[in-house]
Amino acid sequence: MSDKRINCSSRTSRAIADNGLPLKIKTEWTDNDYWERRHPDTDDLKCVNVAGWLVRINGKKYPRDNYADDGVDWTYRYTAPNTEKGRQTAIRRALGEARLTVW
Repeated sequence: MSDKRINCSSRTSRAIADNGLPLKIKTEWTDNDYWERRHPDTDDLKCVNVAGWLVRINGKKYPRDNYADDGVDWTYRYTAPNTEKGRQTAIRRALGEARLTVW
């Protein structure tokens, strides 16, 4: 059984939207650890792993900013698997969020 995960961390695709707009779609798989404070009064930290796809369409990052209680949550990702199928799923979600369709 072969490993179908994508080996490169980022890839670029091109497409044309239904409205004629040329699209440059860049995808990047990220796997990052973020540290958050368990209690505001102590230095106890908790590690949170965030793995998923970031998609840029003509330079605009998707998923868009997600707001939490503390402000902008930059850890938000499309959590499709690290495969070509997962990459295409993330692209479809980003195009939907951008209200774009391609031919």
